[in-house]
Amino acid sequence: MSWCPSAWAAESGAAASIPEAPNAITVLLANLPHGVVHDFLHAWENVIFAWVIAIALAAGLASLSRRPSLIPQRRQNFAEWIVEWFESAFISDLGPQTRHFLPFLGTLFLYILALNWAVLLPGLKSPTGGLILDGSAILSGGFVITAALAVSVFGYVQYTAIRTQGVVRYLHHLMGSPMTAGEWVLCLMTLAPVTHILGELVRPISLALRLFGNVTGDDILLGVFFVLGVLALQATHLPIGVPLHLLIVPLVLLFGFVQAMIFTWLTSAYLKLALPHEEHHAVHEHTTGGA
Repeated sequence: MSWCPSAWAAESGAAASIPEAPNAITVLLANLPHGVVHDFLHAWENVIFAWVIAIALAAGLASLSRRPSLIPQRRQNFAEWIVEWFESAFISDLGPQTRHFLPFLGTLFLYILALNWAVLLPGLKSPTGGLILDGSAILSGGFVITAALAVSVFGYVQYTAIRTQGVVRYLHHLMGSPMTAGEWVLCLMTLAPVTHILGELVRPISLALRLFGNVTGDDILLGVFFVLGVLALQATHLPIGVPLHLLIVPLVLLFGFVQAMIFTWLTSAYLKLALPHEEHHAVHEHTTGGA
């Protein structure tokens, strides 16, 4: 931990991020002269960590699902438990369509959860939190990651709506689903199409901002307690600090899980709204047992 004070100083400079605990790139930047490589790492820090976590998560999931057997071992049991848990969680929204959407929703949840919890691993950070404040480097902040996730959800929901309803029926839905001449006139007078389109566009923005804001708050809190622990022993000139940040770990675990859950469950609700009305009835009958 001897690198912590210098890394923190580098991270808290005039052209730095919102306060956060040092990570591997922070340490590298503290000992790297300014130049193209330095600016690139500083600007795209969150994106780099997002790719690292994505590759590690993909490798882990591939390992869990490798060579399934009729008599499942511990690894296969764990993978099957995850799938069953996801299916039971989303079936109330999606009914018989749950298995179709499960790969997207499950991957989304696990990836966001891994991004949120990454800050707890030495050398990593939460790519979904933090914001670079200096000029063009603002693009490397956590909002670009949450925005990319939200845009992915938006595109998948729109694709699902067009695939299941057809272009004409989907456009009719955006118009407010008017049927009679009076409803068409009222629809145009009240600008219902504009309202529906704005509603569709606001969804990804709200998803991105909610996830980014909450994770950034957790990161700031963890970073503040980390610095307090370093400063507590600064007078002793020892290369260590009091691990006060461990007090915040349960909150990071809880809030990281809750935010991943909210993001994914809202996506499930948006997919439900994208399905045709007859699909909604099928979902209701499936969840109520046809009663």
